Amino acid sequence: MSQSNLPSTLKTYSVLPDNRSSLERALELVLSEALYSINHPYPELLYAYKTQKEVVSNLAAEKQVPIWDTEDTEQVKRNLAGNAWKVRQLSGTKAGLALALESFEFLSEIKSWYQQVPKTEPYSLDIVAWEKGNKPVNVTNAKKLMAYIENTKSERDNIELSLMFGVETSLGLVGARAPSINVKEAQAGANLWPMPKASVSLSIAAAIPPAVTIQPLNLQAFIPVIKSYGQLGITASASHHSFTISPVHAKAII
Repeated sequence: MSQSNLPSTLKTYSVLPDNRSSLERALELVLSEALYSINHPYPELLYAYKTQKEVVSNLAAEKQVPIWDTEDTEQVKRNLAGNAWKVRQLSGTKAGLALALESFEFLSEIKSWYQQVPKTEPYSLDIVAWEKGNKPVNVTNAKKLMAYIENTKSERDNIELSLMFGVETSLGLVGARAPSINVKEAQAGANLWPMPKASVSLSIAAAIPPAVTIQPLNLQAFIPVIKSYGQLGITASASHHSFTISPVHAKAII
């Protein structure tokens, strides 16, 4: 048998009159036991991260969350409800913008106009954000993100939001003799809508080079974006010389 949750005082105290029957007393104890077996909802009722998921939307309504989508994940909904007052308290600051982005599971780097190189106009903010898990850019999420930023930023601030996303790279080596090869910085831009996918590739075919160096490859796409794929391949001969591949960066600008 499970241990009783009924307080000891209620096991001896009764609200029934003195002429109660044994059956009435038994029913009183059973109903009291059933009542006290229910977990107390109040300690975590208003805590968005631990309350029951059915209550989260009510918390969001109470805190007047400006952006709400029933299609969002449960974690995003809890973040929005849990951070709502803190975001409102910090509105107009970089900390408030970072927290607003974090509510949608985005990490960010925010630079004021005087921190940018070269410096831009006063009250301009450059925000670079990327979703946790390095996921592709989602058009719907980007629009909700911009709407929440617009609601959180200072009235005089101008925001430029750039969304970073992951790309896949591949490297292959085959071939014969060839002179040394150096590839300088390469840039590629593509308007990826309405295409669901787009690819950018760089290939090098050569043979026994003293060294092959690939400088940073920057991929840039303009929102709306569903998904992009960048591929970097090298075809060259096998030899005892070094090959250096620098990072591949991809950025979608709204």
